[in-house]
Amino acid sequence: MAYVYTDKTLQSEHWPEPTQAAVLWERAKHWEQQARYWAGRAISAERRMLEHECSEEGN
Repeated sequence: MAYVYTDKTLQSEHWPEPTQAAVLWERAKHWEQQARYWAGRAISAERRMLEHECSEEGN
């Protein structure tokens, strides 16, 4: 697991702007991937739920 830098750490004077930008870019990519993953899981769960409800009505 990668180390997660806090906003306070990134905003300190010890971090040059290009480094801050790179860390924030990686963080944004991570959250975008997480959003896509969970959206896919939600859509899949919804589809399974609707398929299950339809099969129950047929009985």
